[in-house]
Amino acid sequence: MPSRGCRAMTCLTVSDPERCRERRFRELPRYRLLGMLEERGWYRLGSLIHLDRSRVRENPFQELLLRVLVWGGGFRGAVGWSGVEVFREEYCGRVFRYLAGRGGERADAVYTPSADWRMELLVRLPERTLPLIVLDLSLLHRHVSLSELSSLRRQVGAVLGVVRRFLWDRHLLVAGAPPGAYEWLRLFMGRALVDYSPLASDEAASLRGARRIILLDPGADRDLDARDVLEADAFILGGIVDRVPRPGETRRLRLQGLAEPRRLALRGSVHGVPSRLNSVAEIVLRARYETCGDVEEAIRRVMSPRDARLRAYVELSRWSRGRRRKVPWSLYEELASWLPLSPRDFVRATRMAGLEVEGEPPSICGPGPARRECRLSR
Repeated sequence: MPSRGCRAMTCLTVSDPERCRERRFRELPRYRLLGMLEERGWYRLGSLIHLDRSRVRENPFQELLLRVLVWGGGFRGAVGWSGVEVFREEYCGRVFRYLAGRGGERADAVYTPSADWRMELLVRLPERTLPLIVLDLSLLHRHVSLSELSSLRRQVGAVLGVVRRFLWDRHLLVAGAPPGAYEWLRLFMGRALVDYSPLASDEAASLRGARRIILLDPGADRDLDARDVLEADAFILGGIVDRVPRPGETRRLRLQGLAEPRRLALRGSVHGVPSRLNSVAEIVLRARYETCGDVEEAIRRVMSPRDARLRAYVELSRWSRGRRRKVPWSLYEELASWLPLSPRDFVRATRMAGLEVEGEPPSICGPGPARRECRLSR
């Protein structure tokens, strides 16, 4: 537990309520690492090994947490080590700074593989590793092509990457797979401390302390809402990759009836909602830790341009109902108010729906691909 019972102050928006701040503080393991540094009076940190630039830009303290828990190592007092501040985070009324590159600011401590903080950090983590992202591989046998199996394995690795952006490896549980599947996954994921279980995924989650379990199913009757995403202890994702869509596959998962089915929906529809395993996991974790339960905002943050274009195509088709051929530019402004939709992708979506745009700003039909799209839409 953190020292002196202090409360975390993080990079949250002003609209986040205090309960969401406390949840982040309670569940995100990097605050345990910051607590250890705070006890030693170390607030300016560096690293003796190179950290990926994109991970430093996002949050280097999360990357350092993973280094300690997965690869080992720890911190020691810095002697003559200096750099320039590239990231800061406030915690317990103190500002922690990460230094890198060449600069004149001296570090208090640096990460080094030769130190050993892992056991001390593990003792400070909650006894129950929650929430869990659970990948159910009980339908692995239904993947009939090598391309589907390869895609599934890549997506499992990508889910681990998403979990590591917020939590760490033990929050990912792979369950329900046949013998030999776990070794097949380990060969791809490399050094990872992911939890595995041959049991049904909801049963395995329950045995690990999950009281409320959500099954994410696009065919569910109820949408995932704020209460679900904030209160559930485990979220089951069906490990299914199908080149040819097979509706209803999630309902074939071998479960014990302990999970509540929910679907990810944007304005009441699943069209355009990202469906890849890593995207679904990212939506859940963003909704829990970034948007304070706002599932639709989390979906918008994860949507790719292709997802937004597909949803715009569906909305345009509904709007025209096969009778109207010209689309006013004001419809783009309406869609863009709740979709991460660019003007170029709106033009492409109208062309996909067999419609024409009228009254578009001249800049949309400027040089390059957008100009060709405008010509084709006319």
